[in-house]
Amino acid sequence: MAAVPSAAAGPVANGRRLGVIDKDAQNRIETAIAAAELRSRAELVAVIAGRASDYRATGIALSTIGAFLAGIVVWAWVPWSDTSRVLLTEFATFIVLLAVLELTPLGDRLTPGHVLHTAAQRLARAIFLEQGLARTLERNAVMFFVSVAERHVEIIADEAIDAKVDQAQWQGIIDAFTDKVRTGALEAGYIEAIAALSKVLATHFPANGERVNAVSNRLIRL
Repeated sequence: MAAVPSAAAGPVANGRRLGVIDKDAQNRIETAIAAAELRSRAELVAVIAGRASDYRATGIALSTIGAFLAGIVVWAWVPWSDTSRVLLTEFATFIVLLAVLELTPLGDRLTPGHVLHTAAQRLARAIFLEQGLARTLERNAVMFFVSVAERHVEIIADEAIDAKVDQAQWQGIIDAFTDKVRTGALEAGYIEAIAALSKVLATHFPANGERVNAVSNRLIRL
């Protein structure tokens, strides 16, 4: 399996939320995949994940640091504090901070960008393998992947496609896909990327009559 150039979409512009993929939007994405597959022999799959990881390590680390600092403050600034009071403060601070970081978007925002990027990439590659996209007869499967919490956009192609499609073409498609996600146009991002890539695939893997749809066209939700 070979991965095409990929890009994390980064923070959504102007604080916009990503567009919602409801049933109608899902149907339109699946229709776009079906139409694209009529033009070539490639297998196309779209995947949307709510998040790639729970990033519990971030919450635990930051809560531990916060609890330690709270204990120092109590010990230094509260004259009547004793060991039990300091420990109680640290415990309470840890629980409160952990709850906030786990139950709100703050934990994701405080997680380093490279950690978010790596988690999303790992999930994308795991899904590519789990869905059997690296086992198609012509090694010509493509997956369009978005992880919402990480604002991560990626296209992964198997080796036959990666070997034939020009690097500049890949980058243009992924950049346009990423830009759509940044503005909140999630559905449009999928559909336009699928349409753009289908034109390229029709050149390298033209349809040759009746074909077997080896992979379902349904949008995969995680």
